[in-house]
Amino acid sequence: MPLNDREAQGKPYQSEGNDGKVFIPAKPKVHFDDPVQIFRVCAYCRVSTDSEEQLSSFELQQAHYRQLAKERPNWDLKRVYADEGISGTSLKNRTEFNAMIAACENGEYDLIVTKSVSRFARNLVDCISLIRKLKNLSPPVGVFFETDHLNTLEKDSELMLTFLASIAQEESIKKREAMVWSLAQRFQDRKLLTPPLLGYDRQRDAAGGYIKYAPLVVNEEEAKVVRFIFDAYLHGWSQSHIADFLTDIGCRTKTGNTDWNSGSIGYILTNERYCGDVLTWKTFTSDLFEHKRRKNRQDLDQYHYMGQHKAIIPRETFEMAQTLLQNRKHHMRGGLPVLQVIDGGVFRGFVPINHHWVNDDPGLYYDTSNSVKGSDRKAKIQRSTFSAFNLEGYQVVRSQFLQTRYEGPVITISRDRITFNLFCVRRFADIGHIQLLLHPSERKIAIRPCEENATHSIKWRSDAAKPLYAKALCCRHFCAALFRIMEWNPDFIYRVRGTWVRCNDGQIIMFNLEQAVSVLLTPADENTLKKKRVELFQEQWEDRFGEEFYEHIVENEIFYMAGSAAWQTRRPSIPAPGMAQYRAPTEEELQIMMETLTREAAAGHVGS
Repeated sequence: MPLNDREAQGKPYQSEGNDGKVFIPAKPKVHFDDPVQIFRVCAYCRVSTDSEEQLSSFELQQAHYRQLAKERPNWDLKRVYADEGISGTSLKNRTEFNAMIAACENGEYDLIVTKSVSRFARNLVDCISLIRKLKNLSPPVGVFFETDHLNTLEKDSELMLTFLASIAQEESIKKREAMVWSLAQRFQDRKLLTPPLLGYDRQRDAAGGYIKYAPLVVNEEEAKVVRFIFDAYLHGWSQSHIADFLTDIGCRTKTGNTDWNSGSIGYILTNERYCGDVLTWKTFTSDLFEHKRRKNRQDLDQYHYMGQHKAIIPRETFEMAQTLLQNRKHHMRGGLPVLQVIDGGVFRGFVPINHHWVNDDPGLYYDTSNSVKGSDRKAKIQRSTFSAFNLEGYQVVRSQFLQTRYEGPVITISRDRITFNLFCVRRFADIGHIQLLLHPSERKIAIRPCEENATHSIKWRSDAAKPLYAKALCCRHFCAALFRIMEWNPDFIYRVRGTWVRCNDGQIIMFNLEQAVSVLLTPADENTLKKKRVELFQEQWEDRFGEEFYEHIVENEIFYMAGSAAWQTRRPSIPAPGMAQYRAPTEEELQIMMETLTREAAAGHVGS
């Protein structure tokens, strides 16, 4: 191109001498006060809380940016983006902010104006990555931080930006630490944060304002709904069933809507405030920048204040609901498990076991078994009944020493299941349901046939046409209680030989747990993962062949009981005498509650 043509185009090229070198100048740096270029501008402002004072500040910020744009003729302010009540430590939930970044990526703006780095982002990583992302757009988008006098498109701006973003992030961390400390002090001093929930209202002063830290007061109309939820659940309703009923009758939640779900029912059932307590810091924000909340498992100090306000639900009822909630997690259906005991016959003091029940406390089984009063079953025996000779000093040799291949009933007990061998299954081949019975003091387990509707009945055979297999019961919590009763090592498996007995009114299989043999699994050989079972006899068996003859007779008295009337193998269980148990409402009582709620919800008196 001729030189005169270049001059006609503003002389963008300059020749230096005759050595063939041509100077090509860089584009002038973008400056936001340049009157020649018109900048498409958007502004961003944010307040950290949704209080009235902060929202007033929010309105002022918007007005400020509109005025700032008027003072700069080359700024074409297109829009003011604003997030209300949103923290700046994370990009999540900042709807307006994310919409603004998306608009920049679509080429709608040249410049973002905001008050400071802390208003833009308090997370250092987010701040730097976003600025770099905007700078790399074509054309690039700059960010002007007003109070920091920082233009991100200027040279060396990233160093200053990193410094300012680090300060903003550290400020957020310090604020969080101060807030955590403040809450900890309040909770320690019993200054509790108790927002209202269904069934309760916050107290107000004479002027109508809420009284800070005042205990909750019962809203009786809403409390009817809460009581119904607990009663229906303990009666056997599922959470979704309760939610569907309340939705159908138009009962209102605390927030005023009529849509209930199983989650809202679960929240009510697990909330300790309904029995008058307050547990502090049940959840906490584990990640300041991701705003992830998780359950407090002794990560932060907690205080459980009992009797903080008037209870809607008795404490016993609330605790029963927690027990049932745990049981439902393990696929147990129906209402609350009942504690029953057999009060007579060969099984006096035996407790029917619900193998799905979430309870690993041996004390409950002991208390239930001991609730049956009566004479000691191990009465003195007439020795002459068994032999004219005095057999004192003689021992009945243990079958484990004589029979390596035992053709009788055996149970295998591990940490999570009880398995009955094929002999047990064959003897009960025609039985549909059985009861698993435990006598904790006598260290005995038994099984007996029962009707399907018997307390804690267990289906024995799912299909009588199928081949016979060993029967396994998954019962992790019951096994945990059993291991504690027997003081067994949970790393071992225990095998117990039992006795099958038939009498006039039925058949039973009894196992004496004190005769258990521990089993250790060891590798079969070095070249396979297959394991073999090695039986380890009890240490006290080392110097004895078996039990003393008369001791053996007492332990096995059931085989020598005269007359079928004394056996009573099918004697039903009864509620444990003297033990307080929750009484769920009857069908008639629950129906009356449902009709009352339906009528009052239609009149707008319930949950409104």
